[in-house]
Amino acid sequence: MLDDLDRQIVAALVRNGRAPWRLIAEVLGQQERTVARRGNRLLASGAVRVQSFPSPGALAPVDLYMLRVDAAPSAVAAAGTWLAERPDTHWISSLAGASGCMVELFLARDAVDGFLYRELAALEGVRDFSLEPIVEYYRTVSGWRPDVLTVEQYEALSPSEHPQFATGYEELGMPPLDEPNRALAELLRANGRITIEELAAGLGVSKATASRRLETLIEDGAVFVRAVLDPASIGYPVESLLTVRAEASALDPAGRYIADLPATRWAANVSGRILVQTATRSLAELHAVTKGIAAHPGVTGVDLSLFTGIFKRSTVAYLNGKLPQVGVAAAAGAGAAAGAGAGK
Repeated sequence: MLDDLDRQIVAALVRNGRAPWRLIAEVLGQQERTVARRGNRLLASGAVRVQSFPSPGALAPVDLYMLRVDAAPSAVAAAGTWLAERPDTHWISSLAGASGCMVELFLARDAVDGFLYRELAALEGVRDFSLEPIVEYYRTVSGWRPDVLTVEQYEALSPSEHPQFATGYEELGMPPLDEPNRALAELLRANGRITIEELAAGLGVSKATASRRLETLIEDGAVFVRAVLDPASIGYPVESLLTVRAEASALDPAGRYIADLPATRWAANVSGRILVQTATRSLAELHAVTKGIAAHPGVTGVDLSLFTGIFKRSTVAYLNGKLPQVGVAAAAGAGAAAGAGAGK
């Protein structure tokens, strides 16, 4: 069980997975030595891990999609596991409201047909599927602000990530990763909290050069840093997916309103609807959240489905429904996490 300080440290890592223990200690009003000891223990235990990966658009021309897979109940686990092993997926959950999975993935523009109709359709038990483009994110998961810290504390840890980089990297004119920066991204993928000294040694450059490159890649949305955890570990055990319908003129205002809610882990415009992942402390709190969204001007409906299981978060494939420790994930073949994405 995590105590209050543990939960605060985890929440700080959600906001800034690479925040030095010194900064976290200052924000929390704690001794650096205490925070470092607690933080390292949390990372070693697998309660939280820091994952880093390049933006898909920084590697190749790809598009982000939300995939819904309808499968026979007995086939859901196998389908979710198969999808989690793919490098082009980075978030997968099964849902209570339907027999199947929701998947966030990225595909090259000439790969959609083959993936859907030659690979996915061949899976035993798959009955149907739908693939829809993610138009834009209103919030990515690093922007989640559970009521563990104050808004001021979150802002002191890091500015909010720019969600437009998740889907618009190429359109914003950002450059693809060159070979030196790809090497940097791979070192980060292996250890999201790798030190600047270790980065510099691995790249054969000075610490100043390594620090500058890293800072630029994160600020430009070429590399994402994610704290991967189960929200239940910090007191938010009820995870759900909301599908919000709104009048066309109200879609973006509603999306921004939803993105600012403490319960929202991520929110995105998917084919003209707002998909929202929430984490709340109880069903009663979830009901209050959905009621508030339904009452927002221009919203015409809200559908809800609870999560029943997780197969992957932020490129980290789960083992038997559990977030694996770093060493266990590597031993199991962490190549499943070799893809990239906006990160859930």
